[in-house]
Amino acid sequence: MALPKLNTNPIYECTVPSTGEKVSYRPYLVKEEKILMMAMETQDQKQALRAVVDTIGACVQGDGFDAKSLTTFDIEYLFTQIRSKSVGESSTISMKCSECDASNEYTLDISTVKVEKPDENNVIKLSDTVSVEMRYPIYKNISNVNFNAGEMEVGFAMIGSCISAVLSEDERIDMSEVSKAEINEFLESMTQDQFTRLAKYLESLPALRHNAQFTCIKCGAENERMLRGMQDFLS
Repeated sequence: MALPKLNTNPIYECTVPSTGEKVSYRPYLVKEEKILMMAMETQDQKQALRAVVDTIGACVQGDGFDAKSLTTFDIEYLFTQIRSKSVGESSTISMKCSECDASNEYTLDISTVKVEKPDENNVIKLSDTVSVEMRYPIYKNISNVNFNAGEMEVGFAMIGSCISAVLSEDERIDMSEVSKAEINEFLESMTQDQFTRLAKYLESLPALRHNAQFTCIKCGAENERMLRGMQDFLS
């Protein structure tokens, strides 16, 4: 005798920030939450990210959807939306007062959080004859990055994954056709100024943002803090 099904999962809809595509999704279930919690407890950034992407892939409906092709900010946005329908739309965040260091609880409606996409040119000029065409980092390109490595190594890997092509006066070199060793050699040949221009591209990527304002419960000081990224919203 088969056990009965307990629930009929409601279906919700949202828009993928990087593409504008509308997708349907369901809340995550206990089995998925268990995997998420186990991954988070390891404090391994790569394992936690993989669990988040797998959860998105399980919850979003549609055969043509590929969670591994999502950008980093798509992942943050979709996961916070799925979580808001799974465990509640409010997230209570602990924030310290900038004046007295006292802890304050700030309640945020996650369903209202949006991704801010700054207007910027994705072609960065490095010299009179060479430019690079940048792209948003996607999961499948950064899944092999060792986030436990040194800051410089992680920076190289992240920047390298965001270079779509190198442009010269008469040629466009697609970086998917170039080895990792050649990409690293290209990055190492840059001046500090040229490398900094690429690093600034990563710093200005679209992200979940919310300007949190609160009055300290201890000293009464007015505080303002910019929440940025999934970790801030779910902390």
